[in-house]
Amino acid sequence: MRLALALLCVGLSVLATLPFFFMGRSSEGGDLPLLRMPLTHDMHLQLEQMKSFYNGLGSGEIYPRWEEDTNRGYGAPTTSYYPPGVYYLTSACYFFAGEWVRAIMSAHLIMMIASAAALYFYARRTMDRSAAAIAMAAYIFLPYHLIDQYHRGAVAELMGFIWMPLIMLFGERLIRPQQALTRSGLLLNMAGLAGAYSAFVWSHTPTAYQFTLAFGVFALVYSLTRRRLKNLIAVAFAMAVGLAMSAYYLYSAAVEQDLIRRQYIEENWPYHDSYVFVYAEPYVTWHRGFFNLIDGTWTFNTVLIILAALALLLFRPRMVRMTEGLRERVLSWTVCGCVASFLMTSLSYTVGRWIPKIDIGIFSWRMLSITTLVLALMAGACTQAALNALRERALTRGGVSFAVSPCLRVPASKTGVVFRSLALFILIGGIIFSTAAVVVPKSWNPVFVPSEEHTNLATIPSTGPREVEELTEREKAETEKGESRILIERWDTEHRALRVESSEPDRLHVRTFNFPGWTATVNGSPSEIITGQEDGEIVLELPTGDNLVKLDYLDTPPRRTGRIITIISFSLFMAMALVGFVMRTLNR
Repeated sequence: MRLALALLCVGLSVLATLPFFFMGRSSEGGDLPLLRMPLTHDMHLQLEQMKSFYNGLGSGEIYPRWEEDTNRGYGAPTTSYYPPGVYYLTSACYFFAGEWVRAIMSAHLIMMIASAAALYFYARRTMDRSAAAIAMAAYIFLPYHLIDQYHRGAVAELMGFIWMPLIMLFGERLIRPQQALTRSGLLLNMAGLAGAYSAFVWSHTPTAYQFTLAFGVFALVYSLTRRRLKNLIAVAFAMAVGLAMSAYYLYSAAVEQDLIRRQYIEENWPYHDSYVFVYAEPYVTWHRGFFNLIDGTWTFNTVLIILAALALLLFRPRMVRMTEGLRERVLSWTVCGCVASFLMTSLSYTVGRWIPKIDIGIFSWRMLSITTLVLALMAGACTQAALNALRERALTRGGVSFAVSPCLRVPASKTGVVFRSLALFILIGGIIFSTAAVVVPKSWNPVFVPSEEHTNLATIPSTGPREVEELTEREKAETEKGESRILIERWDTEHRALRVESSEPDRLHVRTFNFPGWTATVNGSPSEIITGQEDGEIVLELPTGDNLVKLDYLDTPPRRTGRIITIISFSLFMAMALVGFVMRTLNR
């Protein structure tokens, strides 16, 4: 049975993921299927960041923070502000695949399999295998999960689908500990929640923050239904540890956010103009068809969540109560999904403007990942209710059992049909929606071709020009007087070494933005870096003679502070996991 479920998980993931890599209209023509991708919103940006990160790892950096070739070669501190989690995965895939399209395909498949498995393990807490399998299948094929891949090219956001079910899994275990849950179990579940939450922040911070809001509502409602409010302390502590483990990235990004042109995102993609059905500029002129798809997905998810909740909680609640703990979870999922749906509408503006930093999500409709999770769980819950109805019918054969509510007096023999129909409508309807509106249209898109010049306007240092076109096209290094001989001995992502022979004092211009962290030595002595007036590049004063210039991109005080916080919190995480494991082993 386990092997069959594993094969089902892999098979459905392959069916959902792989067609994307044989799509796109190519000018070369031909009828043979070729490994390629259709054009998506973000893949140009993502591919260049993958390449730069891989090169940084190859040069010996554990956490590469500088993107070398972007912005006409002046670079950018991209992964100081963009979480690097998914780039470790794509780098590993490229190491084995040796080609970027195959590496991206492998990464997508791994993430889809992992997210489906995570959803299944969470659903199995209260569902039979078949019901959990239905929930898993729905999670794979529901529209927004595939929109992220087929339309947006949002590789990092896709990784978040892995962590959401795991956060709910460990959170529930802490809120509602079983009688057999010892101190070892408490420590292990706290470590599990901390690890999953930290991985989410390292993967895609905007979605992680949005999910934190929804999970907070879920945890509160679930703890109230179980009358275990005090257990929220353990949940909060575990999430605080997880947040602290991401400090090496997150703390420095928050403290140093004014060092880049972060206003670019706020000016071009204002959060409060991204509500579903109401799009202001520039949304109304940017991919109008895509936003119609987003509106349709919001409607599909929200309507079916409400219908499933009404059926499970009011139509025949006994079918839900037959499975211990399912009713409390359905109620909590419903509130969580409805809150997420509400926050995606303009009606939430009055509430949303009081939520701190809600705009870091950039797009409100990113919360469709949350409603996708909830709707998949509802499909599993409806399947479980249908199975319970079949069991009750077998036990009461020869008589007629009616629903509890006097206004909904429905024979028990027909109750299962209602729940089966709902579950199948969510699953089959999601597959049809995804196929017709998400997958098929991409087969007519142009094939993806890497861009010749990569730009990242959001991470241009504040000392640089506002537009990439304003940057001077120059060699990697050149002198003002142009009479010096320059030999580049090393040019890695974050370490450079140049030998410059000058017949007189001169200035060296290096085609790299002067950004906090860059340090320079000339002939072994520290040298002050001057910021170029036109381009914001690194400028160094050189004396006469043979000069050895070294440039290194090092941690700043905020980055060092973040690293210390991460090390301390990771040590605490490991201590919880290790002590919990040892205690459980001794108890056994």
